[in-house]
Amino acid sequence: MKHVFTVLIIMLALLSVAAGAAKVMLVPEEATFLRQFGFTDTLMMLFGAGQILAGALLVIAGLRLYGALLAALCFAVSSGLLLFSGDVPFALVSLVPVILAGLIARRSIAAD
Repeated sequence: MKHVFTVLIIMLALLSVAAGAAKVMLVPEEATFLRQFGFTDTLMMLFGAGQILAGALLVIAGLRLYGALLAALCFAVSSGLLLFSGDVPFALVSLVPVILAGLIARRSIAAD
């Protein structure tokens, strides 16, 4: 079970870093989507930096709880925006990382 948990942490960390990098680099599709909700380039880059930070914190055992909580928050915001845009199926799929982050946070609390 420990190996499964380690794989989940790595997957969520990579997903968080990739999602954050797309925002920091202002990938056109990402930027167009977020601009419809009033995100400026600066706000997109800050949001992306938060996701990258979450991914980095996830791989550090002593800071994993904070990384999981930040990742859950960022992915929940993204899922909410997808829901408001009317893309319900993708919004629901996008909740998977939120659930995974919650499981990692719960396990991190139990480990302390």
